Amino acid sequence: MSYMNCRVKRAGLGGALLWGILELILLLPTTVWAGGRTVMVPPPNGVDDTANIQGALNKCVKYGPGCTVQLQAGTYLTKQVVVYNFQGTFKGMSSNRTTIQALYPLFVNIPDAYFNGECMPNITTCLWPTLFVFVDGNIQVSDVNLMELAPPGMATTGWYGAGTETTDLLDLLRFMGKNPTNVSIERIAMEGLPDDSPTSSGFDVISGVTYTGELPRSTTPFDYYFLSGTFTVSNSSFSTMDDGVGQDGFLQSGHIVIGGSPSAGNHFENTYAGMDMGTSESSVFDISYNTSLGIYAGILVEPWLSVFVPSSPSIYSIHDNKFIGTGYFGDGIFLYDDATNPWIQAAVWNNTVEVQNLIEEGIGVYNTKGTAVWNNSVTGSDGTDGIGLWSTTLDTVINNNVSNFTLDPTIGLAQIYLDPSTTYDLVVCAERSNTVLNQGTNNTIVGCQQSTASAEAATSVTRPNLLRKKPPLRK
Repeated sequence: MSYMNCRVKRAGLGGALLWGILELILLLPTTVWAGGRTVMVPPPNGVDDTANIQGALNKCVKYGPGCTVQLQAGTYLTKQVVVYNFQGTFKGMSSNRTTIQALYPLFVNIPDAYFNGECMPNITTCLWPTLFVFVDGNIQVSDVNLMELAPPGMATTGWYGAGTETTDLLDLLRFMGKNPTNVSIERIAMEGLPDDSPTSSGFDVISGVTYTGELPRSTTPFDYYFLSGTFTVSNSSFSTMDDGVGQDGFLQSGHIVIGGSPSAGNHFENTYAGMDMGTSESSVFDISYNTSLGIYAGILVEPWLSVFVPSSPSIYSIHDNKFIGTGYFGDGIFLYDDATNPWIQAAVWNNTVEVQNLIEEGIGVYNTKGTAVWNNSVTGSDGTDGIGLWSTTLDTVINNNVSNFTLDPTIGLAQIYLDPSTTYDLVVCAERSNTVLNQGTNNTIVGCQQSTASAEAATSVTRPNLLRKKPPLRK
């Protein structure tokens, strides 16, 4: 045998051996193979993929920072998954190719938080009404579609808050922690269904994504760890649920970005509120470049529960969004501070606000001090007011385009309204034809036309659903 023939044969044997090893690897369960700190979840089995997803995430936790759990194309069916201290990426192939669908009804065995406190989430003795719970860590979730498609009243087996039963899914994704917890959500889609059953809030999903300080320190009701860290949501869509993205109480020193740049905006539709931001302390928010349609409001910034009283305010920058109010007595933007313990420092600018139903308000600002509402465009017809200030002080409303906002002929107030409890607010109209009804004291009005609405008309306007309280455990 020549030297060349020998080399060829050796190469052939080596190649065959290499291909044999690769074929063997491919035949092994993919959760076993984790080369390069990537754990591949097996393709969907069409029945129940909970164990494969939970196992892959657990394996990545053991590998430590930088690990990726990679889902395959197709539709995964799963029950609740709970992960502690995940330091990596959980991703699909894309939101068009990889779907995670909740099995239903999900069994829930948490106590009533109002009376008995809460338990630390796990997959046996404390199953929350949440599809994925991440506790602590540095977590990225991307390129996946999450869906709850249960028939009315069937999303969960039921859970209680203050003695009232709810069968809705609390959240599709929930993030909590006692240590700094950093979360990035990119290129995901979420979808629920309408639910008209007596145990539902109207949709079978209450919140799509929730970032909250609600990890229980004990079984004492509302005894929680404070949450800190970063939370970013970009290039994602949320449809048919109470809230698309929620941030809730016991948040301290957080940095929250929803959208954040012209190329990173999110889309919300058929929600009660696209974004629902609860009470926070010493935190900074950038909410920008999103499109949000909400029955109650495109965005809510509202108190959480009275058990959390911030010791210092948070800064809210809300700009360059499109907010659309679609429901009766809804708002495009709704800011509601705590009059006794104020915590909102807000700047609202360059937003496009549209209301599509009767008796709506474009931008509603309640109980705030020093809020700036500048350079926004507010449109709609047969509304109560384009911009309303209610019990505010030292707020400024400057150069907002409200010319295309028309009032209801019977209870409409003005394009810009200041209620009797406002003090030391400043309004500078963009056009002299813009109408203002100023019922407060020591307010300054510049370049505006006085509204012809009567004081009786103003005091007769009621604000239904103010505030629309969240169900227990929703927070």
